Amino acid sequence: MEERQTHSERRSAGLHLELIPIDEALEKEMAQSRKAAVVDTTPYKWGEGDLPNNFRHYDQGQDFFVSVSKKAFLDAEHPAAVIDRVVERLELRDVYAEYSKEGNPPYHPKMMLKILFYAYYCGIMSCRTIWDQVVHRADFIYLAAGQVPNFRTINSFRLRHLDRLPGLFTQIVYLCGTLGLIGFEHLAIDGQKIEANASFRRSKNLKQVKKEYDKVKQGLQKLLEKEISEAFPQEKKLQRKERLEKQLAELASFQKELEQLDDEDARLNMTDRDAKVMRHKDGTSTPSYTHQSAVDDAYGVVTAVQTTCGNDGPEDLLPLVDESKKNSGKGHKAVTADCGFCDYPILEEVQTEREEEYYLPDRRYEADKKGCTKKGLYVPADFQELEEGGYRCPAKREMEYRGISTINKYQMHHYTGIGCDSCELKERCTEGKKRHLHINVYEPWRKKMREKLSSDEGREMYMKRQGTVEPVHGDDQKNKGWIQHHLRGLKKAKGEFLLIRIATNLGKIIKFRTCEMLAMGAG
Repeated sequence: MEERQTHSERRSAGLHLELIPIDEALEKEMAQSRKAAVVDTTPYKWGEGDLPNNFRHYDQGQDFFVSVSKKAFLDAEHPAAVIDRVVERLELRDVYAEYSKEGNPPYHPKMMLKILFYAYYCGIMSCRTIWDQVVHRADFIYLAAGQVPNFRTINSFRLRHLDRLPGLFTQIVYLCGTLGLIGFEHLAIDGQKIEANASFRRSKNLKQVKKEYDKVKQGLQKLLEKEISEAFPQEKKLQRKERLEKQLAELASFQKELEQLDDEDARLNMTDRDAKVMRHKDGTSTPSYTHQSAVDDAYGVVTAVQTTCGNDGPEDLLPLVDESKKNSGKGHKAVTADCGFCDYPILEEVQTEREEEYYLPDRRYEADKKGCTKKGLYVPADFQELEEGGYRCPAKREMEYRGISTINKYQMHHYTGIGCDSCELKERCTEGKKRHLHINVYEPWRKKMREKLSSDEGREMYMKRQGTVEPVHGDDQKNKGWIQHHLRGLKKAKGEFLLIRIATNLGKIIKFRTCEMLAMGAG
């Protein structure tokens, strides 16, 4: 039997057959090729009189000085120059009151506000990034006048003056009014959800916390029973033990907080207690905050803001309108908001007690315009209201009045159908024996509002709402990249939103009133 060749033997045999014999002539050509391929890496130095052009002298090793001035660093109408002038006009007495005359001198609040406002205008919200800009960017260097506060100093300043931000926002809104950027004709109100700086997995109810506590406790018990070995030294065991004990203490403290809520289904986030899980337009559910803006339609100036831990609600509407009037010094003629800000009592209040003209659709407005429900059944709008009172069903039969009942905390007029068993429209009207119709006692106010919205003037006014307030949200999320909070807690979330809206209004001044602002003297 013939011996089998190994793989290496077969490979060597094949290589031997493919080799080309190298003679003296070939070796000489290869040497010349290698010599020609060598690249000289030493920099070429031109001799005197050999320069190919009249270049300026260039030497990176030479020391040089930079003059920090607006003329040298910035154009005359640069956005940084506008923000510089705005901050110079602000009344900062409340900010100055936070500082003592003793101790190490702090950075000037004017300088800190200028770089903070300008950073948010540029969409830079990280204090480390702001610090980097102060070191390297000419516009930031100009505003800081060559001083370099580090990221901890910038963050401390931001957190220290959260309570002063509403006053600064109000001053800038009033300045916008002085510059003619507020028209006082139409105020559009809307809210947006911004994700909190916390993970969804850290939002837990009491049952989940107890389950996780037991799991971590069992893990700690197993760890203590595990023997020390070369692969599992004592040092590693102590590190894991310390980490698990810390986790148990955190879960125990969190469990006590949940027990105080007296609701087993209530959720809190372990990272940010104030951030509630909310559903976004894309279908995702994350811990978030809702930020509401009241926007004037003339130039898009935001005249009032509000931050909440829940969805838009009717209770948020009038405080925003009142805050807008307070900040700008004058009320608006018309106010629009979406159905999230509407319920029955608010419809009566805005039509009887308020000076502004409101355009406020209810939650069923769009659905009732389409007619039947998904099951093909008639909706309340398909029933005819009689002048003498009462309702007539789609089959032209008058309905029986059964009095007032309470449904979902609302007082409702109760009507029932007559002769429903023999009605030819019964399949399209009800799946029960009789058709029941519940009409809210506030229905006249809803009907009046729907008539206003359906008019030519109402449709035109409400169409302006989306084009007024939505671009502001788009600028936040697309241009500035603000899709998640950098700070945690409701108070800090409010402050972060105020900085965003201050930057929004500064952007309006820069875009439409740069020359007028620069022509103003310091305040």
